[in-house]
Amino acid sequence: MRNRLFPLKSYEFIKISGSDSISFLQGQLSCNTELLSPQRSLTGALCNLKGRVIADFRLLQQGEHYLMQCAEGMAAEIVTTLNKYAVFSKVEITTVPNTDKTGDGNADSAPTVLGIMDNDVDAALQILELKLPNNANEVTVTDHCCAVRIFGPAKRIELWFHSPSALESFARGFTGPESADLQPWLRADIEAGIIHVSPALSAEYTPQLLNYDIAGLIDFKKGCYTGQEIVARMFYRGTAKKRLHLASSSHTIGSSSAVVYGDKEGDRGEILAYSNSDSDQPKLLTILPAELDESVQPLRLSNQVDSVVSILELPYSSE
Repeated sequence: MRNRLFPLKSYEFIKISGSDSISFLQGQLSCNTELLSPQRSLTGALCNLKGRVIADFRLLQQGEHYLMQCAEGMAAEIVTTLNKYAVFSKVEITTVPNTDKTGDGNADSAPTVLGIMDNDVDAALQILELKLPNNANEVTVTDHCCAVRIFGPAKRIELWFHSPSALESFARGFTGPESADLQPWLRADIEAGIIHVSPALSAEYTPQLLNYDIAGLIDFKKGCYTGQEIVARMFYRGTAKKRLHLASSSHTIGSSSAVVYGDKEGDRGEILAYSNSDSDQPKLLTILPAELDESVQPLRLSNQVDSVVSILELPYSSE
């Protein structure tokens, strides 16, 4: 089988620069920005005062500035939110044009991001003369490209190209075409228990409901940030009534599907992400009661009476 590239074109980017960048972000984001380095990216959440997630992101250091990667449609909201608090800090926060049509190494354009999975990872890194990062979120870097290791059971990296010529050179050496089907990549996100907050999900969920508190997006030792008091109280003093669950389904999942549990009319779990596949059972991420005992079994799809939904173990559930 030929190698495959997954063009991840839906990401948006934000540039943060200025001498107060790290200290400012430390007071706004759920991750510990003091741990950021050229070799270590951070994933985290931007929360509102009520402790609900406005957006999730990945943060990378790029020379003298920082790049924040977020879901499509979220960059403007993040910039607007952060700029409300940036008045007294030496920091500049701007959206980055999603174009790589400018000159080599242009810091004012968004990188071109390619996803690579499984056996193709080694081939790609060999062309770039890069080593595979040892752990999730770690980064290896060249002058015009970096490789970010993505969390989850699958072997995955994102390649961020900052130079059109470097991208073209890589494409000539890599034997596979871009894949029009992104389902394998999206499915790997689901199997990793990853939910990216889109405009439709923004400010609707707490980090606890999305499992951000147990998946490494929240640093409970870093100190204060917007929404921190509520997020910490829920983690230390509250018992989660509901959480995100990874599951498989015996039947195809549709956009109107929900997961039915228990006997009450309202016993339905919202499906936040799903992937149907011909080669394996459909997989989904759904919000259900944190403890699923026999009283709420069996689980099924709301629009498939004879379906069976089975709960699977999340890769971070024991961490």
